[in-house]
Amino acid sequence: MKIALSQMDITWLDIRANTTKISNHIEQADASGAGAIVFPEMALTGFCMDPARAAIDPVSPEMRALTLATRGKRILVMAGAAVRQNGLSYNMFLFIQGGEIVAGYSKINLFPPTGEDRCYTPGGDLIVVDYGGIRIAPLVCFDMRFPQLFCALQAVDTDIFVVMASWPAAEARQWQTLLSARAVDTQAYLIGVNRIGSGGGMEFCGQSMAVSPGGKPLFEYTTDERLIFVDIDPSRPARLREDFPVFKKSVTGFSMKPRVISLRA
Repeated sequence: MKIALSQMDITWLDIRANTTKISNHIEQADASGAGAIVFPEMALTGFCMDPARAAIDPVSPEMRALTLATRGKRILVMAGAAVRQNGLSYNMFLFIQGGEIVAGYSKINLFPPTGEDRCYTPGGDLIVVDYGGIRIAPLVCFDMRFPQLFCALQAVDTDIFVVMASWPAAEARQWQTLLSARAVDTQAYLIGVNRIGSGGGMEFCGQSMAVSPGGKPLFEYTTDERLIFVDIDPSRPARLREDFPVFKKSVTGFSMKPRVISLRA
């Protein structure tokens, strides 16, 4: 499976400019034969702690412009956005395909140092998307520090964990270490897509990465704006778990069970 990673510089609170860039990357990825493309956390606005300005309604013209970029294409788009639902704002990981939002995950672990936990509502459900037989688990940035989430998702045979982020440049080494560690923990692929540039007084490190189920980075880290392509073997996690069965199916002390959502490939 060919996956595109969009390591983009997000224009602060300019949804139109960001949607244009996202649409262009979708076009490039689709033309290159990618089955999926991943964008950073809050790719529409930047990691803004003002939901009154950043959060958009799922049926808004802004969201419609984003979903229209996928119409007529088979590629699965994974993009981050602040979303307003029923009077509450969430930091969401959206799955978009064929002109519509087909699934969404709301970030569970909000980042206290920026006040995200005061500005947004935490999610309460884990999901796994079964994309043509490949199981993809979505998580967002600070979630990566909580291995119990990964354990719960691995228990339903997740093949690929996708983490979209706005990870600060000051902690770039932690980003690299955690991506590799979570791949080793779960014997699954880890796709981490982080933004570059600056916004809201923060600098972001890029260094997006795909990590093998054994914890090995599949290409060199970079800090420039680019569209990165990687080919993965979705059967590898299952083979590794059979050959080297280190993970127990029952996760003690953690009761959250992910839902599995099936999509056409």
